[in-house]
Amino acid sequence: MKVLIAGCGYVGTALGAELVKAGHEVWGLRRDLDAARALEAHGIKPIVANLLRADTLKTLPSVDTVVLCQAPSKKSDEYKDVYFNGTRTLLSVLPEKSIRKIILISSTSVYATTDGSWVDEETDPMAGSHGDAESRENAKTLLAQEDLVMHSGHPAMVLRLAGIYGPARNRVRPILEGKIKPVLTETYMNRIHLHDIVRTIRLLLDKGSPGQTYLGSDDAPSTQREFYTWIFEKLSLSLPAASAQVEGGAPHGSNKRCSNRKLKALGLQLRYPSYKEGYQPVIQDILTDAVRRGSISSGNWISR
Repeated sequence: MKVLIAGCGYVGTALGAELVKAGHEVWGLRRDLDAARALEAHGIKPIVANLLRADTLKTLPSVDTVVLCQAPSKKSDEYKDVYFNGTRTLLSVLPEKSIRKIILISSTSVYATTDGSWVDEETDPMAGSHGDAESRENAKTLLAQEDLVMHSGHPAMVLRLAGIYGPARNRVRPILEGKIKPVLTETYMNRIHLHDIVRTIRLLLDKGSPGQTYLGSDDAPSTQREFYTWIFEKLSLSLPAASAQVEGGAPHGSNKRCSNRKLKALGLQLRYPSYKEGYQPVIQDILTDAVRRGSISSGNWISR
């Protein structure tokens, strides 16, 4: 395959590196020169361009596969520009007939469900309340982006991802630094490890059907209480009094359980089926590094 990854950040870089190892030719598009150059270390060919400016996209390479996974990288980024307008501009310059497959990385934040019930690809995303006007407008933008890609005339599919975590992107270090206080409620959280995201996208590149939406999450939605109780135990920390701090709580008032049955039926096998398998090595690595640097004593935590 010849693959263009638009918005080649945390997910895109991991995906691109694996595709390169598998023998595919991969280009990663970033608007920042230094960020683009960093892709070379992974065998990804860098492209410096701005998805909002068609003139910067005139020299795109000839590819047969596109993965759209752009995300805001600056506080000044407008949500609609990053997702909808940027996607529209890129689609306008893609050749009509050479694209074999487009995968759009979307988000399970489109679902307005707040009662803890299960959601899947057939669930009406807008049935319910998103908790605040901004999150509802953001959901509308993502759904408009999905519709734009699905009706672009190219063979396209959508992957809605739950909360992303993995190396360098998890809640362990912020908890150790006291930046996150747990909210011990029965609100459900959904997540998927970076490794399994890459595995999912590769499965869709191989077996995914154009015109279909897929929901990417692990096997085990958990309540906030379950998650934070387990994390604090593994860190050998005393669980503090519950806090209403937003960062540790449910995003925008959501409360749902995301089903991955459709991807499982396609053949997905997760390396990290729950947060316990996924967070254990993350915790081990972070605490080992902290002991090495002398920021904590080895006697202050127990590997469990």
